[in-house]
Amino acid sequence: MVQAAGASLGSYDHVDAVAVDLPPGTNAEGFTRLLLSNSPRWAGRLMAVRDRLVAPFGLRAQDRGPAQDTRIEPGVKKGPFRVLEVGEDEILCGDDDKHLNFRASFAVRPKPDGSGLEGVCTTVVRFNRPVGRLYFRLIEPFHHLIVASMLARAAS
Repeated sequence: MVQAAGASLGSYDHVDAVAVDLPPGTNAEGFTRLLLSNSPRWAGRLMAVRDRLVAPFGLRAQDRGPAQDTRIEPGVKKGPFRVLEVGEDEILCGDDDKHLNFRASFAVRPKPDGSGLEGVCTTVVRFNRPVGRLYFRLIEPFHHLIVASMLARAAS
């Protein structure tokens, strides 16, 4: 997962991954759809606050794309993510901006002990300028909360 996401960026400054147990038969597309369509409301409100705070610094507001669009295919926007690549076991999303580039991998694989499936969400970030590092350090705690909440919802 890090290989695909990291290779897509060329190099990276931050990486994290979180795994969750999945029901039998779940594939990468289903896992991705479940995660990206099941974001907590508070995360959307937090992103709206983020957009207002970063606007004076010339950073883009997050285009969240049409909520009713259920397609998982290259080029489609799903929240702050643009679908970049679709594979049988992994979906690669991301976006590039002047301050940082990021990739998010949503992969399904057998659990290490062979007892079922797990979904793994990997985030890879490359800072383009010092402001990218500062920006990410400010949002990093929220990033971890949002990812954990989305994965908890996917597992339930």
